[in-house]
Amino acid sequence: MRSLLRARPDPAETLDDVAAAVDRLRALVVAGAGAEVAWRSLADDATGGLDVRAAEAADAVVAGRPVRPALTRGTDGPAWLRVALLVDLATAVGAPLADAFARSARGLRAAAELHRTVAAAVAGPAASARLTLLLPPGTALLGWAFGFDVPGALLTPLGGTALVLALVLLAAAHRWSRRLIRRASTLPLERGVGLELAAVALRAGRPVGAAVRDAEDGASAAAVPIDEDLAAVGRLVAFAERSGAPLAALLDAEADRLRRATLATARREAAALASRLLLPLGALVLPAFLLVGALPIGLAVLSSTALPW
Repeated sequence: MRSLLRARPDPAETLDDVAAAVDRLRALVVAGAGAEVAWRSLADDATGGLDVRAAEAADAVVAGRPVRPALTRGTDGPAWLRVALLVDLATAVGAPLADAFARSARGLRAAAELHRTVAAAVAGPAASARLTLLLPPGTALLGWAFGFDVPGALLTPLGGTALVLALVLLAAAHRWSRRLIRRASTLPLERGVGLELAAVALRAGRPVGAAVRDAEDGASAAAVPIDEDLAAVGRLVAFAERSGAPLAALLDAEADRLRRATLATARREAAALASRLLLPLGALVLPAFLLVGALPIGLAVLSSTALPW
């Protein structure tokens, strides 16, 4: 149960912090600083490990290497992945770095909003699950406080067997509940990044086919699945050819639509969590309550009346 009660770093806060750092990088680039100078300036101003990460990114720029290995190390590495993908691709194809930084910050803030929305929706059912898991041992302690010999009852063969079964049921309920909560809280943060990568390459003057390959190569190097994103490129290419609309703008709009769709799906999953948690609580916690709460008190009452049991 400790893992359900342990405080964890807020992913939304981490994403916002990374977005703020990316905004500083963009401001420096817009002001005329080169990539190395921008990363060095961030390293001089940053703390908490970001200074080391930014300095390593500057070294990578000087050496002509991708910045992704430097940026994606550490506990907040996943938050930097979108930044690294877009920056490395922009550097490779000659796209403006300011645009890559702006896209990164926008995607990070959308991901932070997604985290906060889902966390708020999951908080209520998760808290109810934690409290319910405490009900069986709490009932036993309450009975003991009222003067029933609950420890003595649990030391009998029947009481000891009931205690072991109750602990097994509670452990299974905790694991099941934690899995449901984790599934409702798992978010595809990189959804839409494939479309953004293709848009960056297109704005650098790359042909459509080459832009798609650039996006695939960059994402595959980081093991980021973008197949669903790129499946939409073909439809948008056909529409752009028929209508004359700029394909890069269509890709940006589709990336925004996918992020909104992801948010809506996450909200539905979080809303359904309360109902799904009833399964482990009803199937496992209720029998545990009877075994470790009601049964020992009943045994203690029978023992106090000197009836055989």
